[in-house]
Amino acid sequence: MRQGGVYDRSVRAFSAIYLVIGVVILVMTLVRGGGPLSVGFLIGLAFIGVGAGRYLIQRRITGEEPE
Repeated sequence: MRQGGVYDRSVRAFSAIYLVIGVVILVMTLVRGGGPLSVGFLIGLAFIGVGAGRYLIQRRITGEEPE
C-alpha cells in the first residue's frame, strides 16, 4: 500500500480521534468522582488502547520506521 495515501491518513486521523475521546472520558470520569475501577474509566482506557493500537498497527503495515 502506498505510504501516505488517503486510507493511511484516515486511519491515523481516526486513531487520533479515538485517543482524544478516551482522554476526555477519563478526565470527565475523574472530575465527576469516578475511581480507577469505574465503568467510565475502563471505557476511557479501552478507547485509548484501541486508538494507540490501531495507530501502531498501521505504522507496521506501511513499513514506517520508528522515529
